[in-house]
Amino acid sequence: MSDETEIADGGSDRAAGTMPPATFEFLIHTLFTQALMAFGRIPNPITNKALKNIATAKHFIDTVDMLAEKTRGNLTSDERKLLEEVQHQLRSLYVEACS
Repeated sequence: MSDETEIADGGSDRAAGTMPPATFEFLIHTLFTQALMAFGRIPNPITNKALKNIATAKHFIDTVDMLAEKTRGNLTSDERKLLEEVQHQLRSLYVEACS
């Protein structure tokens, strides 16, 4: 495998084995984590600082809502439950942050 191929593919086959699978659940967990960082609930792993940005948190909520709309009728029951739970938690955090 050439260096160009490794860069285009995101690394060598060995590195690919360390990445989590690209799943709907992983996407939802990623967006949830980003929203938690925007709510200041968890620190940014790069800066190790927790900063609150409600507008950014709202953007992640809107993104999760858009995914719910676009995937309606195409999710497994586990995916749907996860999505509904994440939506509920994020909306609750938003109401709390805006109170």
